Amino acid sequence: MIALAPIDNRIPKWDIDRLVLRLCPFCRTINPSLLIRPDKLPVAFCNKCGCWYVDHLPPLESIRAFYNGYYNTHRPSDLSGRQVSLMFRDAYDSSKTNQQLQTLLKLHVGKDRMRILDVGCGLGKFLLEARMAGADVVGCDISPEACEFANNKLGIKVYKSELHSCASSIGSVDAVVMRDLIEHLIDPLMSIHSACSILNKGGLLLLLTPNGGEAGIDAETGSNWVGFRVDLEHLQYLSPQTINWLSEECGMRIEQLETKGFPFLKDVDRMSVRKSEIVTSIRENAKRIPGMRGIVRTLRMIKSELVGVQNDPNLGFYHLCTVLRKI
Repeated sequence: MIALAPIDNRIPKWDIDRLVLRLCPFCRTINPSLLIRPDKLPVAFCNKCGCWYVDHLPPLESIRAFYNGYYNTHRPSDLSGRQVSLMFRDAYDSSKTNQQLQTLLKLHVGKDRMRILDVGCGLGKFLLEARMAGADVVGCDISPEACEFANNKLGIKVYKSELHSCASSIGSVDAVVMRDLIEHLIDPLMSIHSACSILNKGGLLLLLTPNGGEAGIDAETGSNWVGFRVDLEHLQYLSPQTINWLSEECGMRIEQLETKGFPFLKDVDRMSVRKSEIVTSIRENAKRIPGMRGIVRTLRMIKSELVGVQNDPNLGFYHLCTVLRKI
């Protein structure tokens, strides 16, 4: 196995002595470990469904504990009233430029207002934008601080629960959104089946997730992909082959399947862990400076004009974005 060097200073501390064998989280086959991530968890590739996945898991209680306080420790976020004001101020304009949201609205076949469920909704940014665009919205997340923020500060109903436990309470929806979620789940297939069960006929399932197809199919190609060295809470990495497998498994039709870029990861693999830690610290502190978000947006627009399409998040291969329709 090839051990991968760290480039992200956020390395979870797992109980490596208590790892448990894990089958492929989609097709349930056994595959040999090929790589060792910087957090010491092994990664395998499944030839049957085309996904990479962590094939030996830490104890489930330690994974669940990791997300308790996730937005306070691992991904520190501003949960103040000022942040609420900023989110409301930006939501209307963002709703018009959010391509995933606009895609769902265009593909919606019902005559009534679209009802959207965001699974793993975090602080509720996407739901706020969808509500601004005229949709009825509901969410679920396992982070207690995220649910409290969305419920109490944004006025959006969010269940503190995994989807399979709250699906009956949520009821039927026209679209289920899983943005930057499916890669985190211990049992992603169960969540996708739960999503399908509450979708209306013709309903849509949107997945946005790191593109494991960029890692190739073996240890040599996989060791060169940056995705195995950042965001080490991820447990699986889907490829276009996995999306095709899922569409057949769940009886859904692929409406859209495309790749997206992630400009912030450009050249990150050349950055030392110490430099990465400093950059992360600067970014987090800068977010607290009044007016800084507006300044950053302006600088990004100027940079985009200067460098052209190089930093266009709609171009590139790091993310997979797919929309599946329930037949």
